[in-house]
Amino acid sequence: MKERSGKRIRRFLSCLTAALLLACSFLSGMTPAYAVTAWPSLPESVNAGAAICMDAETGAILYGKNINVKHYPASITKIMTALLVLENCELSDMVTFSESAVSNLEPGAVTAFTSAGDQLSVRDCLYALLFRSANEVANALAEHVAGSVEAFADLMNQRARELGCTNTHFVNPNGLNNSEHYTTAYDMALIAKACMENPAFLELETEDSHTIGSTQKRPNGLTVTLGHKMKRSGTAYSDSRVVAGKTGYTSMAGNTLVTMAEDGGRRIVAVVLQDRNPLHYVDTKDMLDLGFSAFENVDAGDLFDASEVEARLVTDGVIPAGEGANHLEADREIRASLPVGASVSDLSYKYEYNLAGNAPEDAVAKLTLYSGDHTAGEYFVINSRESNLSILDVSTPAKVAIVSISLVSVIGVIAFLLLGSGTAWHVHNVRVENQRLARMRRRRRRRLEAMGMSEEEFRALVERRRNKPGDRRK
Repeated sequence: MKERSGKRIRRFLSCLTAALLLACSFLSGMTPAYAVTAWPSLPESVNAGAAICMDAETGAILYGKNINVKHYPASITKIMTALLVLENCELSDMVTFSESAVSNLEPGAVTAFTSAGDQLSVRDCLYALLFRSANEVANALAEHVAGSVEAFADLMNQRARELGCTNTHFVNPNGLNNSEHYTTAYDMALIAKACMENPAFLELETEDSHTIGSTQKRPNGLTVTLGHKMKRSGTAYSDSRVVAGKTGYTSMAGNTLVTMAEDGGRRIVAVVLQDRNPLHYVDTKDMLDLGFSAFENVDAGDLFDASEVEARLVTDGVIPAGEGANHLEADREIRASLPVGASVSDLSYKYEYNLAGNAPEDAVAKLTLYSGDHTAGEYFVINSRESNLSILDVSTPAKVAIVSISLVSVIGVIAFLLLGSGTAWHVHNVRVENQRLARMRRRRRRRLEAMGMSEEEFRALVERRRNKPGDRRK
């Protein structure tokens, strides 16, 4: 009798424990996960002081070491410089080198043999920046975009915040030694991920070498060669998976390396900080091997139930209640990076409402997928119901009424009428592209506000540069 009573008590306590765990999980917003496949790792830690391997599609951290510890980045800073230039300039624009751009630099820092008064296209400047790691070219590009190195550094920091960086501070566009110029492996991976999403950036590094235009010191031009040995063919570290990257070195930073790689439809970025030559290549290869061979990206869209999410967000007071008041969707297809052979059922998830600076303007929550304690993917929940099409301009003498049509409704009707013709898919793509362009315009407007400049003033500045006497285009 006592034994039977004891079993009942143990069974009751087990049920109570399970109920408490479920309750805690519900209150924290995270679904429970039980048996989870072990997260793969390297047999030994990498040599670098800090390192990260991140899936560029899902944002999952496949491997990490001291990822949020601040370090000096050295010349990998220049990928942020290149990203801002590509977002604000035309490749055919001409850059005029000022005296301040080519002077006041450390000995040996002027590596593209430029002088005050030289003019090079933005395209040539970017090759000199990324291949030759030319510090004076970084200065000239900064002045071309923002008017001064200091103003450009402000743009770099603002853009870093937009990308979700929280432990990064730039004071120059080149990465030369400065105690106030620092980043982390995680933040640098976010910047590299944004570069990898920019086709123009990847296009620049399809070549191993490039000959830039003539300068006073090099009237026949200068051939610059890609420094990243894993991207360059014919080196001991050549790796066909690597599509882009940037090297860095200063006495304070040690060897730093950013690598962007693609294989089997998957994209991965790897960053090492405070490393030493040639171990920065060895560490990077080990991380890429791990990321590509031990993980796979799987469809996790079934975890997102729009009605369930709406009920939760309405209850929490994040979005309004009422039929038709909301239209929730993920910012992109939901996929999770998991160990090979693991199941989507291993995943748990959490919704957060305190959104970081990289959240789209119409985001209402952030969805994070977990495999055990490891982040398997990060997505934003968008409330796009308020998106409307306004028909304003019609060529007719009659007075035209303003008609607002829900974009979602338009897509639904077209999809219904032209099912199978591909039109609905085209409209969807147009909508996604319009949303992307709108976000870029908002980011640009915020950057201009930070510079104290209006859109009209910025356009006038660009036009003055294009019409400057002596300008030449390639």
